[in-house]
Amino acid sequence: MGELHYDNRFLRFLNKTTDLVVLNFLFFMTSLPLVTIGASLAALHSVNLRSLRYGDGYVAGQYFKAFRESFCQATICWIGLVITGGLLVFDYRFWMALDYGFLSKFQIVVCLVIAIGLGIFAVWLFPVLAKMKGSLKEQAANAMKMAIGYFFPHTVCVVGIAAFAGWAAYVNADALLIMAVFGIALVSYLQSFFFYKVFAKHIDEEPIGEDDPIYGDRRNQKVM
Repeated sequence: MGELHYDNRFLRFLNKTTDLVVLNFLFFMTSLPLVTIGASLAALHSVNLRSLRYGDGYVAGQYFKAFRESFCQATICWIGLVITGGLLVFDYRFWMALDYGFLSKFQIVVCLVIAIGLGIFAVWLFPVLAKMKGSLKEQAANAMKMAIGYFFPHTVCVVGIAAFAGWAAYVNADALLIMAVFGIALVSYLQSFFFYKVFAKHIDEEPIGEDDPIYGDRRNQKVM
């Protein structure tokens, strides 16, 4: 029995590893037009969040279904983030090029603070689009509330996971190889444990039993 249990765990691990490789490939393929990166992120988070609750399934089918469903909202959000980020980069470079003493330094600090806030908001936005339903305004508001309301440890952890993965890939060739194979799919999967703990408090899903890894045996509150 012990050996059988070990084999089952190994098979689940192998299946999850394969799914992450497939997801990573699908993400990069659907992101090639660049404008579709937002929809790709939402679809990626959707599959990983679903796998935590229901287990692994037909990854490609789930991915493309989520990609289609979130395409409009996620694409609008992605374009908005890119434009806002571009304006921040322009503003930062503008004030860096000037020598207005305190004013220049103050404006640079303002740009950096806004950029950090925008990044934290973006980290939450696409999982929210993947898991919740509502207007674009409601989705953005929920992402902002969750990013701030669950700042520690959830926001800190999901941002830290992404930052560590980027840093490791930059300084270590082996980590870069791992990121090339598993990439953002692995990052998204690790982040999903923190995202779903928060979503469990605000979405209307029935627990699947006392062993439910996310909900336990309690009922949940509605969306904010």
